[in-house]
Amino acid sequence: MKKFADYSIRDYVAVASTGAPTPGGGSVSAVVGALGAALGQMVYHLSVHKKSYQAHDEATKAAVECDFQALEALQEDFIRLIDEDVAAFNTFMEALKLPKATDEERKIRQDAMEQASIVATKAPLETAKKAFETLERIEELARCGHTNCISDAGVSAYCAFAALQSAVMNVRINLGGISDESFTSETEALCVRLLDEAEVKTNKIVKVVYDRL
Repeated sequence: MKKFADYSIRDYVAVASTGAPTPGGGSVSAVVGALGAALGQMVYHLSVHKKSYQAHDEATKAAVECDFQALEALQEDFIRLIDEDVAAFNTFMEALKLPKATDEERKIRQDAMEQASIVATKAPLETAKKAFETLERIEELARCGHTNCISDAGVSAYCAFAALQSAVMNVRINLGGISDESFTSETEALCVRLLDEAEVKTNKIVKVVYDRL
């Protein structure tokens, strides 16, 4: 079966607009994250050979080079997560279809649904973490990128933040089906921390961008 990551933009959007359950919000979050990472790389490519960029000290340029390489890897992570989220959702749907005629069947089904809910939190939670990493890697590019593409650094940050917020929402919808309070409380605490820190970082990047426009 063809992966959603291999669809054209037009075909992916077309499928997402139908009544099909996938690709859903988790997969779309990963797409947005991939675009954020891609834009960060574009800023690097459009800046690295400019005199204004070359004027930075070697330590700064080395840090930006490291950020660029990290963004390349993050883009691939997001692309993988486009379909990992779909696979996790499908696992939950299979559990939902299990028989429930007897008490034993209902117990088996409930346990399977809970395990599937735990699995279903993993892809969007990873997307949220990767989106935060993307924000961390964009920060120096926003400071050092060429002014002609500085707005792209801002859009990159907004995409990463949107991916993180959207992914967290997809984590939270699955927490309701999990009875393990330790797991749910730890996961929720991580989501809150990611959201809070990402908002601060996004605002910081956007301020740098607007100051340089």
